[in-house]
Formats: sequence, C-alpha cells, structure tokens
Amino acid sequence: MTRLARMSLDRLAILHAMQREAEVGEQTLAPNSYLVLVAPDEHPHAAGHAPALAAAQAEWLREQGWEVRDAVVVDVQPDEEVPPGEVRVLADVRRARTRRADEAGRGIGLLLGDGRRYTMQSGTTVIGRGRQADLRLRDEGVSRMHARLQYDGRALTVADLGSTNGTTVNDQPVSGAVQVAPGDTIGIGAVTLTVEP
Repeated sequence: MTRLARMSLDRLAILHAMQREAEVGEQTLAPNSYLVLVAPDEHPHAAGHAPALAAAQAEWLREQGWEVRDAVVVDVQPDEEVPPGEVRVLADVRRARTRRADEAGRGIGLLLGDGRRYTMQSGTTVIGRGRQADLRLRDEGVSRMHARLQYDGRALTVADLGSTNGTTVNDQPVSGAVQVAPGDTIGIGAVTLTVEP
C-alpha cells in the first residue's frame, strides 16, 4: 500500500503506484490489468481517472519495452480497508475483455517466480516462449508452445505439449493431463509456477 503526500488522490499518484506494481525486471511480459483500491469517499473522484490511467500506463509500458498480453485496463473500486489518502494497486496478466465479475477463474491463479500473478480464465491457456502462447515465459528452457492449462471454473489441469525439457507437477513429470490444486507447483522447464487461490 502506498502512502501519498497529499490526502486527496490525484491521477499522477495513482499512476506512480501502478508503475511500481508493474515492475517486471528482466521479464518482458508486464501486467495489463490493474485493480486500484481507494477509500470509499475518494472513489467517485478517482474512478473518473480510469480511462486516462489506462492510456498513460500503456504508453509507459511501451516506453519500457515491455509487452502486454492484451489491452491495458484499469478498474477503480472502493475498499473500506484502504485509509483516506492511500491507494492499493493489484496488477496481473489477464484477458482484458473479461469482466472481473464474470470471470470463471477469479478463484485461482498462478504465482510466477518473479512475483507476477496470472489470473486463470475458463478455457485453455497455453504456456510457452513463443508469441502464440497465452502466458509467455522468457526462459531458454521453455519451449515455444510448452504446456496447456485447462480450467472450467472448478478444476485446473496441466498437460505437456511435447516440450523439450518437460513439465512437472510437484517435481513429478507430467504424462497426460494432471489435475492441480492450490499449493501445487508446476515446473515449466526451469521456471516454477505456484498454484494459488
């Protein structure tokens, strides 16, 4: 949570908080979805900045040379736990056109080794290094189309797609589709993803 210099939130302060949350180091795929939580009294004012914040964040990400999976979206919501003058930003990689309220995968996600989070959506998600992958991992040990995740809103399974270095679940090689649950780890080459609620 970021303490702001002034008691009232302004667009620049929120944008700086979003930029700090987007830092991805050497990775090239940055978060494209930002949930901005503010005090209820400040919500009406801050919510009006959402379109401008999305445009400014998209431009900043381009300047950094980072890629995003889909359009940059900003959702400003009130939160009773956020004190006045403060802002909390949650950023993740997701399909921008999926409304949070309708997202089947809102209860499960993946924690990447660099701290990024990927929220699961219903359907198929391909993990790999290539441009066709839904979730791109920048690691030479990851094949272009490495593994496939399948999620129906209840069960999440992972299957290897004939990758060079294989896929594991809890350090056990994957053969066929294997169901995973929160707390399990998925090994994609040398990259570890942790399933979390």
